[in-house]
Amino acid sequence: MYTKLENVLATIQKINRSKGVVYRVLIRKKGFKSITKVFSTKRMAVQFANRVESSNEALLAYGSSNKSKVSFEELSENYLSQEYQGKDLQKQSTRTDFWVKSIKVVRASDIAVGDIREAMLKLPKGLSNATVNRYKSAVSVVFNYGCRHYNLTSNPVQLIPSLPEDNHRVRYLSTLERKRLLTACMKAEWPKLYLLVLIAITTGARRGELLGLRWSDIDFERQTAYVQTTKNGHPKVLPLTNDVVKELNKFRQQDSPLIFNSEVKPDKAFCFNKQWVKALKVAEVEDFTFHCLRHTCASYLAQSGASLLEIADVLGHKQISVTKRYAHLCIDHKERLINNVMSNL
Repeated sequence: MYTKLENVLATIQKINRSKGVVYRVLIRKKGFKSITKVFSTKRMAVQFANRVESSNEALLAYGSSNKSKVSFEELSENYLSQEYQGKDLQKQSTRTDFWVKSIKVVRASDIAVGDIREAMLKLPKGLSNATVNRYKSAVSVVFNYGCRHYNLTSNPVQLIPSLPEDNHRVRYLSTLERKRLLTACMKAEWPKLYLLVLIAITTGARRGELLGLRWSDIDFERQTAYVQTTKNGHPKVLPLTNDVVKELNKFRQQDSPLIFNSEVKPDKAFCFNKQWVKALKVAEVEDFTFHCLRHTCASYLAQSGASLLEIADVLGHKQISVTKRYAHLCIDHKERLINNVMSNL
């Protein structure tokens, strides 16, 4: 919220010019340089002068003297509540919360490139380059917001280059890796890690889609989960396996509306990065991110004979071109099928 500037004086001067008469409003405040604004009519000049003296309009001319003193935490909260218009507020909030906790400098205007780099070192190990870039983007938009509304002079994040992304990379779990990982998740400190990973593998849903699931989204009778917010903007229904439903029933009586809720803040999703990284280490699964579980689901479908259209439908891809990364697996399946059938002729 802006606060009104006190002792602002606006005076109007009539000026004769070769092209006609104009009216200049002179805005003065002790300790500040005078500012002028010219209008073609006296009425417009009077209206502006009145607004300057009686409202927050003066802030638009001078800028609030306390804007640069805003804390990074306050700046982040204001951005999320006043300007963010993305599809996944929960994911954006999680990423922003990381920066609020990791950046040691309180005042936003005092944060330098080195502070951002130091905070980036606290990101969980094993994150893909794409995920790191999304975290960097989350803090960058906050600084851009601060430059527009809080007189910040620069965005230190812009000086840090983004990491290269391999959008065509397909890394999926082998049968042995899957067994080891699920076993490790069963023994994790967070009791819901096994459930989360199991749903990810069997449905191909994205991390944000799963963390946003509520108990009200689950239809136990039909064994489905309704995902309200997806990346492509269209809700979808996830079929749930018997094992998933069985695991869900273990936690069904909890108080939080979210399935994967934080114990500290029940209305927010649990941050499971540490437990996830530990499970990967125990399972001896390397070069693997949580998003690779989505690739695992798609790869298993392809190897079992599913068409690209069917895989695209399961994953929620709008364009089949995105799904073509699994085409070679579909072809491999067809080759095996043809060899098995035709070799007996």
